[in-house]
Amino acid sequence: MPGLVYLILYPLLVGGASYFLNLPQFYLTLLSGIYLFSALIILFIWLTAKTRRIVVDDGVIIFSSMFGKTIVEPQDIRKASFAWTKNNEEIVLLKTGKRKYYLSDLYFPFNELLTDLEEIIAAYNIRSNLNSHYGLN
Repeated sequence: MPGLVYLILYPLLVGGASYFLNLPQFYLTLLSGIYLFSALIILFIWLTAKTRRIVVDDGVIIFSSMFGKTIVEPQDIRKASFAWTKNNEEIVLLKTGKRKYYLSDLYFPFNELLTDLEEIIAAYNIRSNLNSHYGLN
């Protein structure tokens, strides 16, 4: 959303400034170049975020994006940590031997993802704070 606001307001502000301040052509070209470059970066970040998917299939977790797929098998997961943020949002941290994966409600549908993760944790006896997180201890 901030990127969209920037893409809308920047040309209006620069156009207003150039109209009222009579900016030279060099500055308008420079500001237009900055706008185009930042618009491309915003578009790239948006596409990257839109193509990210997490799928739990046959006991493996598949992270996919436009850059490829990463498959995390249950035996690769060393620990799963569940936490709450100040805004009462749930976050899951999966630690493997090489990487850490943070999962939040930005991944849709998050509730189904959590259910699948809980089933994998229980089925493969992965070390986690699942019981204490939900107050079962």
